[in-house]
Amino acid sequence: MKSQTIKRALAILLTLVMVFAIVSCTKKPEEVGKEGEGKEAEGKSEAKDDEKKEDEPAEVTADVPADRYDATVTPRTGNNETTPLVVSTGTLDGKFSSFFNTSAYDTDVVDMTQIGLLYYNKDGAPEAGIDVPSLAYEYDQEVSDDQSKSVYTFVLKNGIEFSDGEPVTAKDVLFSMYVLSDPMYDGSSTFYTMNIEGIDEYRHQTSADVLHQVDAILEAGIKDDDGSMVINPANGISEEQQEAFWSYLDEAGERFAQEIIDVVNTAYPQYIETDFQPYTPEEVADDETLQAAYGMLMWGFGELDEDGKFTDAMGNEYDLAEDTIDAKIYWENILDAYGYDLDEDEGINAEKAGDANVEDYVKEAYIAAEGRVEGGVDSISGITTGTVKSEDGVEREFIKIVLEGVDPTAIFKLGVTVSPFHYYTDGYTGNLNDVGVDVGNKEFMDFLKTKNDRPVGAGPYVFDEYKDNVVYYTANDNFMLGSPKIKNFRYQEITLGAELDSVLTGTVHYADPSAATEIVSDIESGTGNYEKLGYTLVDNDGYGYIGLQGQAIPEFEVRKAIAHAMNVQLSVDDYYGELASVNYRTMTKILWAYPDNPENLYPYDETGETSKALFLEAGYKYDEANNKMVYPDDHEKAGEQVTFKFTLPSEAKDHPAGSIFIDTQEVLAKIGVEVEMEVDQNLLNKLNTAYESGVQVWAAAWGSGGVDPDMFQIWHSDPNVNQGPPRSGLYYLYENGSDEEKAMLTELNELIMNGRSTLDVEERKEIYKRALELSTGIAVEIPTYQRKNMYVFNKDVINTDTLFSGEDVTPFQSPISFIWNVELN
Repeated sequence: MKSQTIKRALAILLTLVMVFAIVSCTKKPEEVGKEGEGKEAEGKSEAKDDEKKEDEPAEVTADVPADRYDATVTPRTGNNETTPLVVSTGTLDGKFSSFFNTSAYDTDVVDMTQIGLLYYNKDGAPEAGIDVPSLAYEYDQEVSDDQSKSVYTFVLKNGIEFSDGEPVTAKDVLFSMYVLSDPMYDGSSTFYTMNIEGIDEYRHQTSADVLHQVDAILEAGIKDDDGSMVINPANGISEEQQEAFWSYLDEAGERFAQEIIDVVNTAYPQYIETDFQPYTPEEVADDETLQAAYGMLMWGFGELDEDGKFTDAMGNEYDLAEDTIDAKIYWENILDAYGYDLDEDEGINAEKAGDANVEDYVKEAYIAAEGRVEGGVDSISGITTGTVKSEDGVEREFIKIVLEGVDPTAIFKLGVTVSPFHYYTDGYTGNLNDVGVDVGNKEFMDFLKTKNDRPVGAGPYVFDEYKDNVVYYTANDNFMLGSPKIKNFRYQEITLGAELDSVLTGTVHYADPSAATEIVSDIESGTGNYEKLGYTLVDNDGYGYIGLQGQAIPEFEVRKAIAHAMNVQLSVDDYYGELASVNYRTMTKILWAYPDNPENLYPYDETGETSKALFLEAGYKYDEANNKMVYPDDHEKAGEQVTFKFTLPSEAKDHPAGSIFIDTQEVLAKIGVEVEMEVDQNLLNKLNTAYESGVQVWAAAWGSGGVDPDMFQIWHSDPNVNQGPPRSGLYYLYENGSDEEKAMLTELNELIMNGRSTLDVEERKEIYKRALELSTGIAVEIPTYQRKNMYVFNKDVINTDTLFSGEDVTPFQSPISFIWNVELN
């Protein structure tokens, strides 16, 4: 039972991440110190450091640029010394921690104080080196010949300090990685999802033998028999062991149901006032029963009548003012609906709101209760440290990570923010291991959160305070790339939509308002307060498209006919103007994998003759006397005029695809095809069940895709491999399409998996070039536009020559990304 109002679009949109493969950016350094595993290796490295400190403190030359600016030697002058640079930000949550921040705005606040193990440049590619704001001096990645292992080695810079003067060492890197890998870690990082050797044993605090046993039980699975659970036999596993494992299903099911409740209430409170009357978002936020009921209602497991009576999917009635509804009741409803069918399309797991299936929760509960290793697992075998001698003859620390298999996205997860062990553990009274964590102890995680109000790191600025909607910073003169030229920096919270006004009034000096041709025109005209403004445009990380649901329009020729009737240029000419460009592939143009100057696979034919020929090729008939295209004889609507429904989430005049739809309607009318246009404000919530919801042709846009071209979640069409929502009808076409469509999708699936199996950039470019031809060519998604975002700044205050501009500004690098180089006039 899926929700009729809201689906899992959020998970799909937020999980697209890109890959840049860098194959060995330096030669492999010569190893000096003996490498060990986990805490033992770190202990050896630490002992060696202690010996140096106690016996003969060695002079270490810092790995910093030779021409590094030092404000303690050459003091700042003028406005750089006395005037703060003020930059706009949105509403802050106050979680100023690289471990636990949840909003992009909070992340910006934290990043001002931090460095990462790697730096990701204007193209989103990882970098290391003396002139780069990374802790890594150099790095190397290797893949074994049989692709069973991937090894990443990060050599660390010498002589780098945190803003409080403490040295940055390998222990700080290990501490950061181990926090993100801890069994009790509940932040947003996905570091622990990498297949690092030994990470499962660490996170579950169990042995490899127990994990193998659990995997065998899960592989065998269970099935439903008229509402009863039947455990399938598992090789080498006793019936008693399996029964013990699955006895935790109800406990796990409640957690599974609670995740749905949490996701609905966190991501979709905007529908409470329309779909959950008479309650308000504030009332729901303060009442756990209302939260559970709202979660069930939005996922299709309950109804609320005018009198405030809630009826669940099992027919039970509740008075929300007096009765209790919780995850246990929700889980009982899910079991009633599906029995013990765990299928991801038609069973229990079709309801999941996040990445975890219900059996993932069973695994966690079982191991926590019965599979823990006595004494715990203190280290991750695939994370080691030691010292090496680089090509310049200098000895440096290194971190080595060993992954199972090949993961092109790993390099983007490994570049963790390096947090100071000494600061984040100061005051903790529990037992810390050699890498500075108290493994699996919730009290330790809670203690780390007590530091959320003040981030400390080795970044360009020192966090001073957050007061009255302003974040105050002072320059970190210890910063590796030089003292920031501006002594004081501030983030000022600005209401959404007021960013431009805040620059015009002088409240802030730099902001990123929504791009509009009126703003560009006003700035270029230089009238009034606009005279002091400058701006930069940059491509948005996302693109617009028109969807053609493959199951609703199963004939390939018909989808191609509609595509040829669409003038996608109109989204630019009639809506965005200079603030967008036409896109011809199903990928954002900012990614390195986007091909150079791709051809338009469906050139526009305003006469309709190309479309007409394709309808006839598909077996449709044209009644020339009455100018009607009619369905073929074997169609359920045989003899009726061909009609399509085009859906927009807003009025045509207010949408980038509006003029495209109107023009397409006119072109298809020339050949007797009728187009009915409708506005549905809930369109985006229906797309994951577009076919069931009656959506045939629609317009929408994909949001941020990150820095990886991986096409799996949206475009892999084998339902036995990909369990993402079937919005475009690809699963249907893979199993029921024409021979041509099946061949295209089979090749596309193979290319997608090949793109995930190599770190070679050039090889991947060729893979995605062909994959994009197929994904665009199958005509379930017609790309339309790539719009631009905007940065606006006060050029009377900021020395614009010190900002990034032109091609140096990308979705991955803003004009002030190198804030330490920015100066005031």
